[in-house]
Amino acid sequence: MSRRAAATLLLLGAAGGAWAADQAAAEGDPSRGREVFQDKGCSRCHSVWGHGGTLGPEITVAVAGKTWDELVGDFWNHTPRMIDEGSGRGYPWPTLERGEMADILSYLYYLRLFDEPGNPARGADTYARLQCTGCHTLGGRGGRLGGALDGFGVYPSPLPLAQAMWNAGPLMQREQLRLSGPIPQFTGHEMADLQAYIRAEGRRAGREVKLQPLPNPVRGAAVYRSKSCAACHGQARGRVPDVTRSALSKTASEIAGLLWNHSYAMGTEMAARGVPFPRFEDGELSDLIAYLYFRGYLGEDGDPRRGLSVFNAKGCAGCHSGGVEGAPDLAKVLPQTDRAGLASAMWNHAPQMHRLMAEKAPFWPKFEPGEMRNLVAYLRSLSAPPARGPGGGGSGLRGLED
Repeated sequence: MSRRAAATLLLLGAAGGAWAADQAAAEGDPSRGREVFQDKGCSRCHSVWGHGGTLGPEITVAVAGKTWDELVGDFWNHTPRMIDEGSGRGYPWPTLERGEMADILSYLYYLRLFDEPGNPARGADTYARLQCTGCHTLGGRGGRLGGALDGFGVYPSPLPLAQAMWNAGPLMQREQLRLSGPIPQFTGHEMADLQAYIRAEGRRAGREVKLQPLPNPVRGAAVYRSKSCAACHGQARGRVPDVTRSALSKTASEIAGLLWNHSYAMGTEMAARGVPFPRFEDGELSDLIAYLYFRGYLGEDGDPRRGLSVFNAKGCAGCHSGGVEGAPDLAKVLPQTDRAGLASAMWNHAPQMHRLMAEKAPFWPKFEPGEMRNLVAYLRSLSAPPARGPGGGGSGLRGLED
């Protein structure tokens, strides 16, 4: 097992039920999702960071940067091969209840929050490029103005370093400008690489490692509110960036780098408005980054009218409007819908559909990006009260073809 996989699985295991206790209204629990992934036999075919089966794709590569509807669409597109390969090896089809589906999808999305361990050689280049040695000591070498960085070497994650940099940001940036030096800017995984370099070169007794608590997006939402981030970073705020879009498909170290890059302009703007620069305590920055990361999970709401077009174009209507024996009328069997419930129903229905389609030889419907989001919006609309027209009659979305 890779170091990254071992550390992440240890974090998820140590979290236990703590996530669920803080996340009553959220979409799934990644720590439980990891257990579902194992219990349902997914690891027999799929590896997580190189640990597991090789029959199917490496799951962390396959799911990287994908929203909820894209993950569900990939599940569906992958179904025929999975059924054929699994049945050929005697594997039972792993049914998923609504809660299990929510948990496993959140686990797959959560995996991307973590980085591969940084590269200390690249980190040395970053350390030199950002001129860190001018103010900081590491391994006994460097300037004394900014203090030693050796203590951060106990952390596998760069987030404690990122939080300390953020809190010291205004002072650091004033010194950089006084010395006519550049304001440090990070790209890609440089924050993770810098952390790897500090971990390799820093002086510490016993080379011990300190694991932080699992970042929690529910606590992060409270941090986002308490620091009044939405006052500037809500949508339609003009020149102020939408942090949700900026963080989409980024890992923790990449988001930390983006926040730092933004901090100088943010501090200048806040000073002009007389607003105090926000500070983070304990694990607040880690939780905030998890919150920003998970805001991209559910993505945008779909368009039910476009979803109806997908429903027809993919051949769903031909079977699910009462025309084929064994294919239920979805308007009758979906009295209540939610994202996880629909995904679970589609997944559990797949073997039956696979058999029916093998007999009738139509094509297996595959979804392009955006189509699953719109299809789900249409399916959810089937259980909604019908819209009432001027004459009081209900039209409903089934009248959208007109």
